[in-house]
Formats: sequence, structure tokens, C-alpha cells
Amino acid sequence: MHGLFGILDKGVVVDNANVKLSLKEKLSYGASDCAYNLVFNVVTTYMMFYYTDVAGISLLSVGTLFLVVRVLDAIAGPVVGALIDKTHTKWGKVRPWFLWFGAPFAIIGVMAFSVPNFGGVIKMIYVYVTYIMMNFLAVTVTTPCTALLPNLTTNAQERVNANAFRNVGGQIGVIASGMLTLPLVNLIGGGNQQLGFTVTMIIYGVICVGLLLLTFANTRERVFTPKEKEPPFIKSFVAMLHNGPWWILVTLNLVMFIGVVTKASSIVYFFKYNVGNETLSSLANGINSAGMIAGMILAPFFAKKMKNRNIAIMFFGFGIIGLLGLYVGAKIMSIPLIFVSMAVSALFQTGQSMGFVMLADVVDYGEWKTGVRSQGLITSCAAIGVTCGAGIAGWLSSFVLEINGFVPNQEQTAQALNAININFVWIPIACCAIGTVLMLLYKVDDQIGTIREELAVRNQVVAE
Repeated sequence: MHGLFGILDKGVVVDNANVKLSLKEKLSYGASDCAYNLVFNVVTTYMMFYYTDVAGISLLSVGTLFLVVRVLDAIAGPVVGALIDKTHTKWGKVRPWFLWFGAPFAIIGVMAFSVPNFGGVIKMIYVYVTYIMMNFLAVTVTTPCTALLPNLTTNAQERVNANAFRNVGGQIGVIASGMLTLPLVNLIGGGNQQLGFTVTMIIYGVICVGLLLLTFANTRERVFTPKEKEPPFIKSFVAMLHNGPWWILVTLNLVMFIGVVTKASSIVYFFKYNVGNETLSSLANGINSAGMIAGMILAPFFAKKMKNRNIAIMFFGFGIIGLLGLYVGAKIMSIPLIFVSMAVSALFQTGQSMGFVMLADVVDYGEWKTGVRSQGLITSCAAIGVTCGAGIAGWLSSFVLEINGFVPNQEQTAQALNAININFVWIPIACCAIGTVLMLLYKVDDQIGTIREELAVRNQVVAE
């Protein structure tokens, strides 16, 4: 290697890549997911509630909207990923996306929660346009969050550590938006929830943009493919399709996000109708996020002794125990048991988040197997599972409520209350079980040490 940079024989540039990241850089990387979740967690948690109980849109219309938009998102993901792989600026391939799309993402978030009181057709056109744009711009922020990780370092432990910072940052965003949204809506709106949601989203949007600029300024890309060595799109795409572990992680994202979103979107309904105290949902959101943060803080310590796959399986098991506790707690109306179970059940989301670390390893696996490194395409196309899973969850949860006679702002029948339990407990349990099976099929953990050694030899990476 000459100087700081070495051009590898497969076209990959490594700039002192096997490094320990500074605390400042890891905190800044975590800020990206905090920014994303501060805004998009409101969409995940409160969008269906806002549409049905505030904007007055029918459940069936909302469910159809969610499904249609997620299908479109599945197209947007690969497009954004391919564009990231083709991005070449003085700031790198991934970081500029935080600079370019932070403000549009925040602005459309405000517009999505500002549905005007128009007639039916005009209102639905507005809802479709803003919700489609909201989800597309979300892809332009969350895909770079994932694509940046394999570019920060090739050090396996540091990837786990950086991912932990990202996940903790993301959960700080989830806690803030989950616990503060309804109190802010009621405080600002003074009984006018429409006004409250709009102003709250403005506040979140300003913070979101600031955090994404922090990520842009304080992170550094050390592994990337230079423009002159960039493989054609079709070559990258074919290489990705031959990446078996990638398919496992796509499916994992699909299944687990069905569980994550059905649970998240049902929290308000569960506490409003099953427990009878809507205000407790904000505290429950905070407890849920605290449970996730605890798991994410522990994950790097487990990673020193356990394979990523086994860590995920362990957390899925804890998640199932917690979800069963939620069901029992609601049956006997024990608020302490419900809150403890909320924290434990959140660990299945920690298990799902281990997929981001495994995805960075799958980028290395793909380069090892095919000679093509295309982290943008691989990470964004893996996000198809996330977007499709969330879309299916949005449609499924509204469908379960609809066919069981749920009526907003009314006392619910036993059948409708059971439907809320299906969304809040039983669908996530099924997803955890399927996720466990998928992890048993994932074998990259057994090979990753050899893969990195062979890549180092093949590419003649020589430390400075």
C-alpha cells in the first residue's frame, strides 16, 4: 500500500479500514438512526391512529394505503441503493445523502400529519401523495444508515459496537417520540389533536435535520469502490441474487417487521381499549424502548462470546416470553406485569436489529464469493423485507380489526378486544418463531473469519 490508500485488485479502496472508531464517530453514527426514528416512529406508531381517530379515514382505506405504499417502497429501496453505489463525491458515497435528504424528509413528515379537512376524494389524494412521499424519503435516510456501516471499518467487533450505538440512538428517538408525542399533541393542541400533531412534527423535524447533519460531519468512509472500478449495475444485481445469506436476511426483515409494526401500531389501541387508559401508552412506549436499549447495550458483550445468529435467537426467545406476559397481564389486569412484559418483549426487536450487523458481514461474503462489493444495493434491497413487512403489517393489523368489528372511539366488543390482542401479542410471537428458524439456516457466522482472511490475501491488503 502506498501512502494512506491502497487500490485492491478487486477495485475496493481501504483507508486504514481495520480501525477502532472514536466515541465521537460512533455517537454521530448513532445520531442518524435517532433522527430517523424521531420522525418515522411517529408514522409507525401513530399514523393509523391519526388517520382513523383524528383525520376520520376508514380502517379499510388506511389498510389499503399502507399495503400499496409498501409495495412502492419495495421498488424505491433498490433504486436508492443503486444510486448510492453510483454516488461519488468528495464526502464519500453514503454520507452526502444525509446532507441532501434530511430536510425534505422532515418537511414531508409535517405534511403527512397535516391532513386538511377537505372532501373525501381530495382528502384521499392528499393522504396518498404525502404518505407515498413520506415513505420514499424515509428510504433515502434509512438506507444510508445501513449502507454506511460496512464502510466505516472492517473490524468485526467495531461493527457490532457501531451498530449498538446506532440502535441505542434509534431507540432514544423511539423513546422521545413514543413518550412525548401524545403529551405534546395534547399540550400544544389544547383539545385540537390536528394542530397538536402538526406542531409536534415541526419540532421533531428540526431536531431530525440537526442530527443528520451531525452524522454527515463526523463520520468517515474508509471502505468503498472508486468510480473507475465500479461494477455495472447488472453485474452487482446478479451477484446479489447469488448471495444466499442475503436472501435469508431479506426474509428475516420481512417476517420480523410484520411483528414489530403490528405490535407498535397496536400499543395505543391496546391501552385505550383493552386496558382502558390511553395515557399509559406513552409510558409503555418508553418502557418498550428501554428494554430494547438494554438489549442493545448488552449485545456487544454477548458478541465477544457468541455468534450474531445465536444472539438473535436468544433475544427472540426472550421476546416470546415477554409477549406471553403481555397477554397474561391484560387478562388479569396487572399493570406492573404488563410494563415488565413490555420491556422483556422488546428484546425480540433487539434480535431483529442484529440483522444489520449480519448484513455488513453479508456484504463481505458477497465480495468474497463473487468479487463484487455493492453495499448500497445489498443493504437497500435487503430493506425490501423491511418495507414489505411493514406494509403487510399495516394492512394485516387493520384487516384483523375490521373483520372483528372494531369501531373507533367506541366501547369495543370482546371480539374486537381479542383482535387487538392478536395484533399486539400473537402475530409478533409467530414472527419470533419464524425468525428463529431463519437464523438456524444462517451460516455466515461460521465462515466470516475465514472470509476476511481470504479477502485480505486476495486483495493484498497491507496495513500502513
